[in-house]
Amino acid sequence: MLNTLIARPVRRLSRAADTVRLSRARSISLPDIARRDDELGDLTRALEAMTDAQSERMDAIERFAADVAHEIKNPLTSLRSAVETLDLVRDGPPRDKLLGIIKQDVQRLDRLVTDISNASRLDAELSREDSRSIDLGRLLADIVQAYQDSLRPGEARPTIDLPYSLEAIAVSGGEGSMGQVFRNLIDNAKSFSPPGGEVRVRLESVRGEALVTVDDDGPGIPPENLETIFQRFYTSRPKGSAFGGNSGLGLSIARQIVEAQGGALTASNRLNEDGLVCGARFSVRLPQVRR
Repeated sequence: MLNTLIARPVRRLSRAADTVRLSRARSISLPDIARRDDELGDLTRALEAMTDAQSERMDAIERFAADVAHEIKNPLTSLRSAVETLDLVRDGPPRDKLLGIIKQDVQRLDRLVTDISNASRLDAELSREDSRSIDLGRLLADIVQAYQDSLRPGEARPTIDLPYSLEAIAVSGGEGSMGQVFRNLIDNAKSFSPPGGEVRVRLESVRGEALVTVDDDGPGIPPENLETIFQRFYTSRPKGSAFGGNSGLGLSIARQIVEAQGGALTASNRLNEDGLVCGARFSVRLPQVRR
């Protein structure tokens, strides 16, 4: 009796675990044991959930690796073509143009490698980072002040609008990763803003949630791309933007961090009085906590 109820199921679990360990399977699937309403059923369901999560992560890593290979190949192909052509062009404007392409491709590769490195470490860093109560108003004010202090001529100027309340709006999370979210959003808004424009950051409390909006005065976002822009390596830019100036990982990283903290990051378009698009808005909602 004990052999049927306990020993055999345990041996099956052991064999399934060995199969996963030896990479002959991605997950454990023993539905007949998982349906049991006892400790073995609990254990089987826990192992199935654990290996399913592992399988999903492995799939995500494979997709990420394929995306990385594709994105790095583009500037490398351009770089190789420019270098091969350089031997045929001795001097003059054509050679200067080729050198400019080489410099641009090297900068693009450097940006890609840096952002890919940050993205690949994100899961591990989020799991290790200590969550604590963060005064969101203070964090945003410090970030905006840093941008204002380093503002270059012609760049869009970030400004901030904080609520006039005695109680701070606090959220739970890691200050480093949370700061990265808003820097990524401000950088994105600046890149779409006209010269000398403004990027407006606003914080408010809405029904127990902290709501941060980042507005720009750019061309807005095509309605069909309001979700696409959060995909890895999505880099569609307005006509005239510098090619290769963005890796397409900033918004993806920002959403991943926000969702890890139980929040949501969405994009929308702002409309003027005539109903025309007058810029984009990124909205971050985070659960508010008591300090």
